Amino acid sequence: MRIGTNGRRAASDCSHMNTARLQQLRSLMPREGLDALVCRLPENVVLLTGYWPVVGRSAAVLTLEHGPILLAPEMEAYAIQGAWAEDVHTFPVWRLVDPDPQDSLNELLAAVAARYGLKGRRVGYDGAFEDIAPTQRVAEPWAWASASIQALAGVLDAAIVDATPLLVEARAIKFPPDIARIKVANEVAGFGLDAFFASIDTGRTEAEVAAAVESAILARGTGHQGTKHARGQAVVYSGQQRLSMSWGYTANTGRRLQPEDVVMIELAAVADGYWCDLTRMASVAPVDHRVAEVHDAVLAAQHEAVRTIRAGVKAAEVDAAARAVLRQRHLAHGFIHHTGHGVGFRYHEPIPWLHPSSTQTLTAGMVTSVEPAVYLDEVGGVRVEDNVLVTDAGAEILSARPPRLWGHSVSGAM
Repeated sequence: MRIGTNGRRAASDCSHMNTARLQQLRSLMPREGLDALVCRLPENVVLLTGYWPVVGRSAAVLTLEHGPILLAPEMEAYAIQGAWAEDVHTFPVWRLVDPDPQDSLNELLAAVAARYGLKGRRVGYDGAFEDIAPTQRVAEPWAWASASIQALAGVLDAAIVDATPLLVEARAIKFPPDIARIKVANEVAGFGLDAFFASIDTGRTEAEVAAAVESAILARGTGHQGTKHARGQAVVYSGQQRLSMSWGYTANTGRRLQPEDVVMIELAAVADGYWCDLTRMASVAPVDHRVAEVHDAVLAAQHEAVRTIRAGVKAAEVDAAARAVLRQRHLAHGFIHHTGHGVGFRYHEPIPWLHPSSTQTLTAGMVTSVEPAVYLDEVGGVRVEDNVLVTDAGAEILSARPPRLWGHSVSGAM
């Protein structure tokens, strides 16, 4: 793909597009009376084009007949390489002579609206997402505000409609190009888990272990399988008191690992805009029987939940399968949260929701976490989490490192 000096790229070879995704969205749009979609949130730009925005001043447009059309800062030419787009238009930013980025984006949106006849039509936008994934520059996520929503209606001269429910529904299904990238994200997370297991030692702080994990993901993940940009966010918990609160995702601390500690990592990793969510346990020294028993029970609960997963099964049935195993082992009272959630375009997605009250039905192409856990005063907390693809035949585990208490044998006979 070549980015032209005139700010427009010639139409790309469309053979690499996520055609199933485009067909899906175009089948859903008429149901909502929509003639086009305009997406600006990074995760939805990824959904439409496979491109993960760097600074966030990007948009993707899809009509019933054309697109996706990608609008992005010209400085992001490298990141745009390989985008699934029919056409790409770029605009200059940040130099003294350049217009305000929003003005440039609005000008391009107006040109797209004129070219594809969107004046007076109904256009959906991604305006009601409250949890959002970041851009590559994670320090400054970028989202819609009232001024930009009002400007969109004026620029397009169209009726704009919040399309968040449609997009949430569409995103629940991952197609082969998405699944391939989620697998890469899990492989990248594996580099972080390697660093986690290697870093567990007496005297190291939780923050030091987390830093080693995140460094490994950035260093080894960038370039892996063609990944342009990889990042991780690790939270490490050690000791019974910290582990007992690990379901609350508190931050890393300067607590130093002690010889008797069991350690948990909650890990989010992203590779080119596709996310995974994993949890693993480790120990500084051989663990006692009770910790081993609880860890074994959690693994058994996860195994049963994964065995239950297949297209057509109720999400609540998967949750019930995990709880049944823990109930048999008199541990169900320690399992205080859901069994799983959607993952892929964001660290946490709402479909599927593996929860006792869920009314959802699993569909082939969904990707879910499976994360049974037990939190007890005498052991702290034990959680194991993997990412699983729902298929017609069952479940495919996408995670790159199998769970177990790494690096040390269990004390005593099992």
